[in-house]
Amino acid sequence: MSTDVLIYLVTIICTLLLTVWIIKHYKLSKYQVLIFVLLVLFWSSVNIIRAYRKSYAINPIEQGGLGLSISIGATIAAAYGLMSIFARFPVFLISDLFKSRKFMIGTALVAISITSLWVIISPNGDSLLYSSLALGLGASMLSLFNVLFSETFTPQQAMMSVSMLSVAPLLAEFMMSPFQYVATQHAVNDYSFMWKISLLLAVIALIFLFFIKDNKEPVRTMTWTTFKKLVTSKQVWVFGLIGISISFIRFGLSGSNIVTYAQNDFINMNPFAIAYIDFIYSIAQLGSGVLAGLYFSKRIGTKNTLLMGLLFSVGFNIIILFIKDPTVLFITYSLSGFGYGLTYNSLIGIALEPYDVSEREMSMAIFQTFFAVGIYYGDKIYGLILNLIPETFTTFQMYQSVFSVILLITLLTIVCVVFLLKDKKEVSI
Repeated sequence: MSTDVLIYLVTIICTLLLTVWIIKHYKLSKYQVLIFVLLVLFWSSVNIIRAYRKSYAINPIEQGGLGLSISIGATIAAAYGLMSIFARFPVFLISDLFKSRKFMIGTALVAISITSLWVIISPNGDSLLYSSLALGLGASMLSLFNVLFSETFTPQQAMMSVSMLSVAPLLAEFMMSPFQYVATQHAVNDYSFMWKISLLLAVIALIFLFFIKDNKEPVRTMTWTTFKKLVTSKQVWVFGLIGISISFIRFGLSGSNIVTYAQNDFINMNPFAIAYIDFIYSIAQLGSGVLAGLYFSKRIGTKNTLLMGLLFSVGFNIIILFIKDPTVLFITYSLSGFGYGLTYNSLIGIALEPYDVSEREMSMAIFQTFFAVGIYYGDKIYGLILNLIPETFTTFQMYQSVFSVILLITLLTIVCVVFLLKDKKEVSI
């Protein structure tokens, strides 16, 4: 049996066992299982290509890339966050207007399908740019899934539902890793193969969507009154601005940026490790995400859980500044994932728990808009730093400059959390 086949079999078995355990352990209803499976399919179509947009763009043609500049690669990567800035609030507004969440999820799947097909037929800077924009639209649906899923639980179980649903993206990461390895294991990477898988999964998810009932109540929740109530709250702005910082830190130190960094000659991480590096990140994020909702927030409070997550991010940031060893980076990348799981789930809990069910869509829409700004600049920072540093700087020095800026912003964020953010128990809106 070949290594590739063995990897596929182990992945399928582990995925099925984990899925069955989740369903049995949490006693999920049939409807909750359908939402869970839909998110796994949906996110798989995004995940298979999300971390490889930048490397596809800037890697040399003889290695299967397009040979574009680092600046263009940064722009393509940043398009993901740019779309999120403009899409995350309208996603909730339009779904509320049409009283349908399925409509928005279906729209995102169509966009991913069309742009993936475009990249397959005509791989160039433009097709990759629009593919990245479509992925940004797809990522904007995660908050819609969070609200959709949380409404199947009681208001007191909001944090638990967030932790539970965070398992779905992990399964997507795990299932897609073998395909990413197959596409990148040779000297010439077969990037087109990943976009073909994305297209197939998006079409399957679109078909699956038709069999799921829309659970949105036929009443408007995105009202002007609710909007004014939330945006006039000081704490909404505080956790929104902290959300910008946290998403900036997360996307500056993960995903396509780390994959591209690891492929450089001065790191030279092997293709198998690169294919599974996002899975290592996600499994650490899953573990901390579950712990954030079911343990840490109860023991030390949401605010302290968030601070602990930021300290883990600082730890990885310091390591990546001074260490080039691929094995060490692969293992310690889990620190970044563990930290993000704590910080993101804590912030989502703060964004959901103080509000009634009728106010959660507006709350999540506002928070996710802030969060998307950080996503954009987390990718864009590489292009901005490139324009600021001297031309004599090497690629490695450029990366070190970026990592130093991210470390500084992380430390400033810790100060803001300590002095400005209230724990969820203190919030009263």
